[in-house]
Amino acid sequence: MPSTVLITGGNGRTARQLIDTLLNHPDCPNLRVLVRPQGVETLKQAYPLLSSPPHSIVQADYMDETNLVPIFQNVSIVVHNGPSIHQNEAAMAISVIEAARKAGVGFFLLCSVLHPMRSKLVTHKLKLIIEEYLVESRISYCIVQPTHYMQNVSLGHVLRTGKIPLGYSELVEQGFVDLCDFAMVLRLIISDPMKHNRATYEIVGENKTYQEVATILQNAMGRDVQCEVINPPKYIAMLKEGNVIQNEYAEDAMERIIVYHNRWGLTGNSNVLRWLLNAEPRGWKKYAMDMLSDV
Repeated sequence: MPSTVLITGGNGRTARQLIDTLLNHPDCPNLRVLVRPQGVETLKQAYPLLSSPPHSIVQADYMDETNLVPIFQNVSIVVHNGPSIHQNEAAMAISVIEAARKAGVGFFLLCSVLHPMRSKLVTHKLKLIIEEYLVESRISYCIVQPTHYMQNVSLGHVLRTGKIPLGYSELVEQGFVDLCDFAMVLRLIISDPMKHNRATYEIVGENKTYQEVATILQNAMGRDVQCEVINPPKYIAMLKEGNVIQNEYAEDAMERIIVYHNRWGLTGNSNVLRWLLNAEPRGWKKYAMDMLSDV
């Protein structure tokens, strides 16, 4: 393992799963976790180990490249996963890449999205800009492109209500990956980064329609499970109420996602993930069995 790994977006779901995966491994590197100032205490409470050497929590504004450079000093690898729907996502990522370059970081691991060339999706188009900037930065890099996380479906909610709320058709096939599998891939790349230099990996565990997912969960839970397809305006209103959508940019991006997934979905191939893990990716049946055993 390298001496120091800097993880951005420390309070995000992907970063937290990676932190868990690394801290629970006997060959854990020194972790430097970057968060915004308002997120420091939350992270300290979740991971007390990060508050003491050799690990650390650092805070900065992602748009302030000047202040980022000192934070990136003596870092071997940067793992960057930007905010999912944010109008400044590309600017933040470019600032992070430039700070890494100026600080002499040896390797940059970028969490992107499956098929960034799907330019009808604003969120994907931004990822393509970020990928291009990284490839041309002259930093050694690896790009990983995950599809939807299985964890996006709240098993607790489904168990209580028997419903999977959706903003688009349950009959269109979608790609899924277990977040734990994805975090394991990140750990494997971190453990031997130059083996993966200049690689771009599509990360898909399984393709299923949500109707098929509902059937799997119904069998695993022993109760009726149905997809609840909500009309787009009502679905958008729910996301606003839950503070998932905070501005007009996010609303527009989400509306495009709904239309796109309703027509084409977002699917891929699981061969790359199988090769990286050297094992069968966890599909919905295994995921449901494993997760529900802990409920």
